[in-house]
Amino acid sequence: MFGFGEDCVATAPTPMAYRFTRATTRARRAGFTLIELLVVIAILALIISLVLVGVGRAMQSSRATMCRGNLRSIGIAVNTYSESNKGHFPSPRTSTPPGWASLKLDLNDPASSVREDASNSYIGWVRTETTSSPAFNSIGGSGSDQYETLLALESGSLYTYIGDSSAYKSPQDPTDRLRSYSLSSFIGVLYCDDENDSDGLAKNYSFDTRTVARIEKPAETLLALPEQDPTKGPRGWNVNGFRGNPAVTVVTNGSAPVTYSNAKWYDAPAVWNPGSINMAHVDGSVDSYEIQSPDMKEGELQKNWTSGSGYVDPDGDTYMDLNNIKKMLLPGKIK
Repeated sequence: MFGFGEDCVATAPTPMAYRFTRATTRARRAGFTLIELLVVIAILALIISLVLVGVGRAMQSSRATMCRGNLRSIGIAVNTYSESNKGHFPSPRTSTPPGWASLKLDLNDPASSVREDASNSYIGWVRTETTSSPAFNSIGGSGSDQYETLLALESGSLYTYIGDSSAYKSPQDPTDRLRSYSLSSFIGVLYCDDENDSDGLAKNYSFDTRTVARIEKPAETLLALPEQDPTKGPRGWNVNGFRGNPAVTVVTNGSAPVTYSNAKWYDAPAVWNPGSINMAHVDGSVDSYEIQSPDMKEGELQKNWTSGSGYVDPDGDTYMDLNNIKKMLLPGKIK
């Protein structure tokens, strides 16, 4: 018989089940619990949302910069046109007014077509119209689906000086129209909207801004801005120039809230920037007007447009901005 010494102690083998249990425990401890996974997912979601917000703001800022670049191009084109045409501005209209060939001297006549040269062929800065003599058609579609075609831009008096159809549309414009911008109806005319006085503006505000020399404060005078004009439907165009209301005035009555008399939005600027409107001035400078009214910032004025009534502001919250824009129409002439 073989014996074992005291120093020779037999060790029983470790059971397989026990070894498996220890390995499994180690594996479980190396992973994540459900709570830990949810925390990680929440952190990742937060990071992604912050990145998306940052990217969105960067893209928004880039589009706003491009919009101001387009306005700068239009401002340069207007001034270059003026230098090439004896100081005259291009017309802010988009169609030839009826009766243009007949010369009338009464500035208060709504049908007047006064101009230095009444026989001068009238071409707006863009040409959105349909005529048969001579044949010309720069609009597509019909009824409420009419829209401006490329021919309207190329046939306008400024296209030679701008030279790029993409400069007519703001990258912030969500529509599929070709043109976002309007020239001010108060520039390049004998009075507002150039012989079109259906709203009575010319009768109280006759002026002559056909040349650069007649602009008293070019750095403060509005030249162009993005406009939102729904009259021609979703793919339409901005009809003629932008007409701010020169008649609106502030009314104060002691401690009572300020109100505004003669307040009416003939046209509405497009609100695509958060809280501001890009603008070009007669001297070629470009900046952004900071909107004062919360309703204006949220686009409530544009939403309240109705056919026949135009832009309606029941509580008058946007009239502060209307009054501020009025001050840019013809500073020095319109008080």
